[in-house]
Amino acid sequence: MKRYLKAGLLTLVLVLPALIVLFLHAFTENHFTLPYLQPLVDSTGKAVMNGNDTVFYQIPNAADQKIKVIAFFGPNPSAQLRQQFSRVEKLTSDEVKVMSLLEQDSEKQATEVYQLKPLQKLKPIKTIPYNEQLVLVDKNGYLRGIYDGTDPEDVDRLSAELKILIDIYTKVKD
Repeated sequence: MKRYLKAGLLTLVLVLPALIVLFLHAFTENHFTLPYLQPLVDSTGKAVMNGNDTVFYQIPNAADQKIKVIAFFGPNPSAQLRQQFSRVEKLTSDEVKVMSLLEQDSEKQATEVYQLKPLQKLKPIKTIPYNEQLVLVDKNGYLRGIYDGTDPEDVDRLSAELKILIDIYTKVKD
């Protein structure tokens, strides 16, 4: 009798987790979100509100129905930045446009059009200048991510968040 009890418990311990995983896979859906960055500010420096919602900065003329990853290269980009950017370029698809701004006025575009500021990283504590940043912009022209273009982990995070953004737009279409 003990033998059947042990076999029954072993079967329950092995089968129950598999049934839970199958149930979750069949009847649930993962939902991910990405934050909006750069709240719109008024002349006093306070965030503009629409009721209880924050209004976010929208890049002028950026809503062209493509997700964009933008790099602002300075005059002499480092080898590490070029290497990480080449990883990002492989993410180009029908939905995603990867751009690099190499013009002399890339600083002006980064600071005025995209409203970038030096990115502060806490670990290790350092400041990332605008010309080493990668920016993720959604189809509507909102900033959804700012990344250190020289850090492989940040580029991995960019890749993951880009997939999440594509998934969000795919679900909206359906």
